[in-house]
Amino acid sequence: MRAIVTATWILACAAPAAIVTLAMATAGCSARKDEPPADVILFNGTIVTLDPARPEAEAVALRGGTITAVGDKDAILALAGPETRRIDLRGGAAFPGLIDAHGHLRSLGDEIASLDVRGAASAGEIAARVRSSAPGLGPGEWVTGFGWDQNLWRGKSFPDHKPLTAAAPGRAVWLRRVDGHAGWASLEAMRLAGVTRDTPDPQGGLIVRDARGAPTGVFVDNAMDLISRAEPKPSREAIKASLRRALDRCARAGLTEVHDAGVVEEEVEAFREMADAGELPLRVYLMWSGMDGRPIEPLVAKPPILNYKNRLTLRAVKLMIDGAMGSRGAAFEADYADDKGNRGLLLAPEESIEKATETALRHGYQVCTHAIGDRGIRLTLDAYEKALAAVPATDPRLRIEHLQCVAQGDIPRLKRLGVIASMQPSHATSDMYWVDLRVGPERGKGLYAWRWVLDAGVPLAAGSDFPVDPERPLVGIHSAVTRQDLKNWPEGGWHPEQRMTLDEALRAYTSGAAYAAFEEDRKGRIAPGYWADLTVLSRDLRSAPPADIPDTAVRYTIVGGSIVYEAP
Repeated sequence: MRAIVTATWILACAAPAAIVTLAMATAGCSARKDEPPADVILFNGTIVTLDPARPEAEAVALRGGTITAVGDKDAILALAGPETRRIDLRGGAAFPGLIDAHGHLRSLGDEIASLDVRGAASAGEIAARVRSSAPGLGPGEWVTGFGWDQNLWRGKSFPDHKPLTAAAPGRAVWLRRVDGHAGWASLEAMRLAGVTRDTPDPQGGLIVRDARGAPTGVFVDNAMDLISRAEPKPSREAIKASLRRALDRCARAGLTEVHDAGVVEEEVEAFREMADAGELPLRVYLMWSGMDGRPIEPLVAKPPILNYKNRLTLRAVKLMIDGAMGSRGAAFEADYADDKGNRGLLLAPEESIEKATETALRHGYQVCTHAIGDRGIRLTLDAYEKALAAVPATDPRLRIEHLQCVAQGDIPRLKRLGVIASMQPSHATSDMYWVDLRVGPERGKGLYAWRWVLDAGVPLAAGSDFPVDPERPLVGIHSAVTRQDLKNWPEGGWHPEQRMTLDEALRAYTSGAAYAAFEEDRKGRIAPGYWADLTVLSRDLRSAPPADIPDTAVRYTIVGGSIVYEAP
């Protein structure tokens, strides 16, 4: 499988005559007389290569979708021709293209077009927003939104349907929680979904009920499907419009690639049609959704898609074993510290994770499993170990997505099994206000434990889980190196012993994420022969105060040598 991927990249992206070798580049970057001129040259700033052979340079030349030369300014400018675009960095810096290793493009696009309830201080404030948005909808349209968080409200309790029902009488309202692991429905939404007091809790889900057993309107994890299935189905064009909105936002944030963590067939076809039409500005690495009881056999029976149109790859499957800590669905070995008797939810038993992993490996697919609580993580590692014994794979690169509260004793197992830690730095600084109360001080030592992971030599790929957290990688890098929010709180950082260095954070968003997608020989550094994917910033982050990282401007996003975003 690895040989096929490498051959595909070489054929699609790197015709031998189009690449200036590393030896030529480091010897002054002079091109042969028969070499065509560069398409783009970036100069007059710092080229932060993350290449051990040459960590820093003055300029870089791009041609035919790849990096052709890296070196001194004068030598690189000598590769220009009449049509070469010269980009003056004006003292800024170019980095290897930043990658988000875990996001949800369609969800981000849907959120952009729906009701934003992030930061609302009460259920009443959200109801007021619903009331003002409902009159603009047509008959049968739902009010949908994203971002509520009961942890911001007085009492920190889940709401009931009454404020939503009163705000939009006769209208279905369905608002997803900020972590995407709970939803809040109006009475009309429950009626259309056929949910009553007799509706049982599904496996791995919870219908929150009042003292009389009636559904309150809050649905956790797999129970959310009861409402979601009743939503009006979007057209293919509506799906593509949502993806366009999300991809545009990501390009503006400086992202050159996104790993989309869980897609269904209609979304894959939308991505393919967009690739055919030249409408994918970024590279997209897709994971089939093997969640919510969907059988994966018919999905992985299809051959992987490898760098289709130099933009689209599908060679992974996303599974889920537990929920999230914010809605107390993450699976723990012991009770939640703030909810005695509750140890979270197993959305899928260990046996199904093991079987799905075996099936995926047999078909040449990578497996990426959402696991947040210590029990969820341990059971996932158990399943992976059994699957690897049953289906020995040359280079499986199994991933755990999130790894938010891990027992230190399980870290060596990640290394031994070759598991990649796909983690989201900004989750730490989003959750730090309340998460210690969920797990208590002893378990809290393993919250967002990047230092443990890195010190053990476990590969770490960074992302944001957008739209849960912002799609802006500079926010994530700031969180990684400071463990502080955007107001630089708390002083000294939250659990500062787990901080990353800036170099580690940059690599997590570049070479680490590239490795997680089998792309480390084409992405993650600025070196001859690598894809011409670069993120150009207004300053060199290495010389900036950490507090200034999130406000650094993205000047250019370059993918395959094409400028997909340019700051006005």
